[in-house]
Amino acid sequence: MIRILRFLTNSLTVLAGLSVALMMFHIMADVIGKYVFHYPVPSTAEVVANYYMIASVFLILAYVEAKGSAISVDLIYDNVGPAAQRVMCKVGQIGTLIFYMGLGWFSWDVAMRAFRINETVDGLWRVTVWPAKYMLPLGLALACLVLLIKIFAGDRVRLVETTTQIHSH
Repeated sequence: MIRILRFLTNSLTVLAGLSVALMMFHIMADVIGKYVFHYPVPSTAEVVANYYMIASVFLILAYVEAKGSAISVDLIYDNVGPAAQRVMCKVGQIGTLIFYMGLGWFSWDVAMRAFRINETVDGLWRVTVWPAKYMLPLGLALACLVLLIKIFAGDRVRLVETTTQIHSH
């Protein structure tokens, strides 16, 4: 199970990275097309907003949680003892899990409705967007699995290889 979760986490991370690279090339082609050839790439804004941005944010959530590299404010954390730090980490993980579960549940319903109506957005071209709606519940579900393992197994299970030691909370 851990090996599969590790593979899925890494795969979605690669897809998120590819989406950033594709977004960069797509926007660059649009700018060059617009200012050099006076012909922009049709529906660039719609594709960027509905595919690349969603992929780059939600597909990497499991990796961020597995690595323990979410943004945190350590003002209080650094000034308490190890026992309090462990409690704070668990409370933060549980709160994040609850938030991800709620958002995942809501986004699954949104994705299903978008699929049923074959949701599109209109730009210069009509762009089908319902497939992108599934990236949210997919990324959130995987992040929830990672958090569950971290909550119950703690540091006994490594979900990603880290090159530097960082504290996770």
